[in-house]
Amino acid sequence: MKITSPKRRSGKKIDGRVLWERARRWIIPVLLCLSLFFYREQLLEIVRGIRQVSIFGLCAGILLSLGAYVLEGMTIRFMMAANGTREGKSRSGVKIAFLCEFYRMITLGNGSGIAEIHYMHENGIEPGNATALTMLQYMFKRIVVLILGVLGYAILYRGEDTGRFCGEYRGFMGLAALISLAVIVCFLCLALSARIAAYTLHFLDWLATKRPSWEKRVSEWKEQILLLNRSGKNVLGQRGKMCCVTLCQFGKLLLFYSIPMCFLTAYSQLTATEGILLMAVVYMLSGVIPMPSGAGSLEVIFALAFSAFGGLDMALSAILVFRFATWVIPFALGGVLLLAERAGNFDSARQT
Repeated sequence: MKITSPKRRSGKKIDGRVLWERARRWIIPVLLCLSLFFYREQLLEIVRGIRQVSIFGLCAGILLSLGAYVLEGMTIRFMMAANGTREGKSRSGVKIAFLCEFYRMITLGNGSGIAEIHYMHENGIEPGNATALTMLQYMFKRIVVLILGVLGYAILYRGEDTGRFCGEYRGFMGLAALISLAVIVCFLCLALSARIAAYTLHFLDWLATKRPSWEKRVSEWKEQILLLNRSGKNVLGQRGKMCCVTLCQFGKLLLFYSIPMCFLTAYSQLTATEGILLMAVVYMLSGVIPMPSGAGSLEVIFALAFSAFGGLDMALSAILVFRFATWVIPFALGGVLLLAERAGNFDSARQT
């Protein structure tokens, strides 16, 4: 009996789209596993920290965080409306906010902006306009961080106990304020002035000739400047929607700043108002030390600031609760939303 080998499919070509659909099923699980491995030590510390918190304090922190991300979703909604686009049927601004937080974590802090651009594009916004909207959204966040940080520093500086701490970090606070102000002014000038944008493009062309190794990077900067200048004036000219964006950012950050006080009120010498103001100062100072997804810089400055008023152990527990409420919970909720969305797409594909 002659055994014949199976027929080979050498004559058939596999469609590239089919290969991509098969591969993309494994991209998110692989990235998820890698991110959990990267954050494993921090996650273990968070678990140990939340054991010291009462159920009431933990639930209050979670609710404050969810409220903050709802306001972030409303910010996205107003930004899309400023572009003349309504929310899509499948993804609202709030849903996009949680999905972006999921991608931010699995990409170690680098994928949130790309995810937001992607979902805005699916809602009918061109990628170029979506990129400009995310840059302007970031600018409004920096404006609110600057206002709350400077206001909190000015009030705490006049206090007896808090004034000593603020005096020690006067130079760092000035540097943080200058950096924030410089970022805001650059964004506004590039968005509103075609002349400044043109001069900046000429400077980048000159820079590319002097630094050939930077050519690709300079090309990306030029593209972002052109996108920002084309859409900036139109978007910023809609004052009503921009006021709503600013108010949403104020509400979001105030909710974030309130989370540590759900735990520290009973252990700290600070009042709830002083704690919120000090958190605004800490959040602004953390911008001076850039780290992947904000990990590390905020913890260090938070521990230095709040340990002076309640002890190091309580400060470390409070920042771990803050990370649990602002990292783990929105990350998990974003993952659930993504799985539910993919399950719905799979069911609809089977029916068709």
